[in-house]
Amino acid sequence: MSHKSNITKRLSFILVIIIALVNVSLAQNKDANNILNAQFDVRIGGVGPKGTSIIEMRIIAPTLEDALEYAQRDAVAVCLLRGLPASSKTRPKPPIVKESVIQKNESYFIDFLKVPTSDKVVGKYVRFVSKAWETDVKKNDYGVDAIINVQVLYDNLAQYMQDKGYSVKETETAAGKYLKPVIMVVPADVYCTEMDFVQKWKDETGKVQTISDYNIFGREDSRDLRLVITSLNEIFASRGFETISLEFLLKSISMENDENAFIGNDYGLSGTVKESPLDRIKRSANVDYIVDLDFALYQTDDKRYVAFNMRAVDPCSNAVEIAHAYGDGHPSRTATVNSLLEEAVINYVDDFCDKIQAHYKKMETDGHRITVKIKRTDNSECDFQKSKFDFEGKQTKLCDIIYYWLQDHTIDNNPTRNITPNVLSFSQVMIPMITKNRQGAIRRLDSNEYVTQLQEFLFDNFNIESTIYMRGPGEAWLILN
Repeated sequence: MSHKSNITKRLSFILVIIIALVNVSLAQNKDANNILNAQFDVRIGGVGPKGTSIIEMRIIAPTLEDALEYAQRDAVAVCLLRGLPASSKTRPKPPIVKESVIQKNESYFIDFLKVPTSDKVVGKYVRFVSKAWETDVKKNDYGVDAIINVQVLYDNLAQYMQDKGYSVKETETAAGKYLKPVIMVVPADVYCTEMDFVQKWKDETGKVQTISDYNIFGREDSRDLRLVITSLNEIFASRGFETISLEFLLKSISMENDENAFIGNDYGLSGTVKESPLDRIKRSANVDYIVDLDFALYQTDDKRYVAFNMRAVDPCSNAVEIAHAYGDGHPSRTATVNSLLEEAVINYVDDFCDKIQAHYKKMETDGHRITVKIKRTDNSECDFQKSKFDFEGKQTKLCDIIYYWLQDHTIDNNPTRNITPNVLSFSQVMIPMITKNRQGAIRRLDSNEYVTQLQEFLFDNFNIESTIYMRGPGEAWLILN
């Protein structure tokens, strides 16, 4: 072997060692100012006990002992400086400390995140770590390349920074503190049509109409739908929503065919009222949002993948779309259909949920929009335009009295009204999200209770008797007898 060849090999070896040392240095050099600007290889390692977060760190270090130390420090740094990414079971979390606060207090955070050089000294960050353990360790010429899980006492860390004045706890409204948005996932009409999950009925003209049939969970061909809805419910529940199972709700609803067509017999009204299965479900469940889901399972060679399309609508606001997401998942040979859907949805679900949360938070201050209709039977002696009563010292038409009451009991004092001889229609009625019971406890105010207050006002002051019919969670009828 030539002398030149030996030199080349030695140089190559030295270069490898230098690169290795540089990599090790990169794992350690965060002890200087650049710990505040460092990039971390981080994922969520699972769901820990309440108040904790399990964070998976990839660390390159000379020894496993060093890697465990750096993993603990870096996991705490991620919580403070970067925030936690989302996973299939958890929502993302923002940084505990804002960047502007870090910049003004660099020396404090550099000292707080400093790895001690002596075995007799413990890093200040260690008190916020419950435990750390390696899940994969690869040895190489320059040390170890390790995957380490760290259980951080997240709530304690956040509280500590608040007590120090470096972080401020986000204030919650009363509604946000006591109530969660209620979500129900239902199959989209296009999915039901493709799967032949439909009912057919004839309208007043004799024309055959088709509506989605959700009472299909006992059928063998609904198995994929059951798995998919269950998976989505778990994902939404992990992100702070209250979920209602469509399948179990259907089991609790009495399937009364006469309910749709013969309400007039009960209330003395002429004509009929048509109610679809979804209308009946919305009225029974009283949900804040319906998540309308369409999905399909595709085959490519020997692999399968899921394509999905889902949208969230507010059933109380004429199905106004709040959020929309669609996409495809990665093909797999062995994954179940619900796993394929979770994989497809995961990249979109946090933005989807954030839009719903933003809409819900807006309703906490702006009010919950409902529709109120005042009707009269043929036997009612009241006429909206002609009947007058003593109101605030003068004779006032009934339609105006009702309008004034609604103005005084809405957030924006400005419901939109439409008057016909037999029906008063009020849209854009913005009612408060919450109310209190007699003991002062916070609870949800629904449209039924809201219209009951109007019913009691009319009876107590003008001796007008009436009956309430709930057309849905966002529409209530007050029928004057």
